[in-house]
Amino acid sequence: MAHVGVLKTLERAGVTISFLAGSSIGAVVGAAYAYLGNAAELEKRLGEFLNTDLFREAGLATVRDVFQGKPETFSQRLETWLKKAYLQARVVSRPAILDSESFREMIEFFIPDIKIEDLPLPFRALGTDLKSGRAVVFSQGSLLDAVYASAAIPGVVNPLQVNDLLMVDGGVVNMVPVLTAYHMGADVVLAVDVEKSIESDNRYATAIDLFFRVEDVQSYYLKEIQLGQADLVLRPKVGHIHWSDFERAQELIRLGQDEAAGRLDEIKALAKRRKTPWWWSVSLPKKPARDWIEA
Repeated sequence: MAHVGVLKTLERAGVTISFLAGSSIGAVVGAAYAYLGNAAELEKRLGEFLNTDLFREAGLATVRDVFQGKPETFSQRLETWLKKAYLQARVVSRPAILDSESFREMIEFFIPDIKIEDLPLPFRALGTDLKSGRAVVFSQGSLLDAVYASAAIPGVVNPLQVNDLLMVDGGVVNMVPVLTAYHMGADVVLAVDVEKSIESDNRYATAIDLFFRVEDVQSYYLKEIQLGQADLVLRPKVGHIHWSDFERAQELIRLGQDEAAGRLDEIKALAKRRKTPWWWSVSLPKKPARDWIEA
């Protein structure tokens, strides 16, 4: 939703996008925008989706209540405990909380099952192959499969088998695929980071708290190295909102708009850059090596 806010601001400022590359939820938004070509239409579809039975039956509100709720009365505490027990039971008894068919239907609400190469705007989705541990960039074939693979959060959505690859969320290895955009032909890359900051005031009372904290720290520093390859990074201030709190959609969109609007001068300067003449290329550093599997 913060990504949508950024896109709305870029459109209003007349900033043209030539290539899009997305990982995880960025792949969903990127694919939908590449297909629709209009941020207002994408925002409208988001609003419609949040009012569907498909969204309500997915149970994401339960996730939000468990991790973000602050129960006060005994009945509220009991309800939260039951919801948490329900989620834990699903996690330990099956490969994912959300079944594959429901997740695919969610994606189809925003994009049709067309070929990636037929999109009006060049787009790439980045996923992670569990078998090899490598990033996978989807550049052709089913758009629906590519977006599913890129956004399949481990434990929340079933992995997707694609030939010899077992695909999960692209954010496992690359939250923001900057190098992918360069290899698509981009001269300059604007990255959007919607992850929370590394700061935390938790006390880490249990072993599982420590486990997740270590994972957060590792992911953060890997992401920062990758973001350092972008020409400009936007960071909408959304870290205080849990990823499952869809009731705050308009706030999230506004925060994306605010971040882009506040740095519009930098964005416009970036957009004015032109490709270096070919006769200068001998003195330029080589493009970073590709480190992913093409799919």
